[in-house]
Amino acid sequence: MVVLFDWDAMNTDLQTKWTIPLVDVGDGSGDAIIILPDDLLASMGWGEGDELSLDVIDNSIKLTKSPSI
Repeated sequence: MVVLFDWDAMNTDLQTKWTIPLVDVGDGSGDAIIILPDDLLASMGWGEGDELSLDVIDNSIKLTKSPSI
């Protein structure tokens, strides 16, 4: 399971949290994917085709939208 937070809301009383299962890719590699729910995408302003950056910070994963080139 992956727990995602709306980091922009962390300093407000309206924090949002999603718990999302990891999906095994099924090729024996041990790799997994997460399927981001529509309400999370809408909340973050992300859409299909957006490129996301992944950072590991103190055992947490932070996803952010990459700037457009």
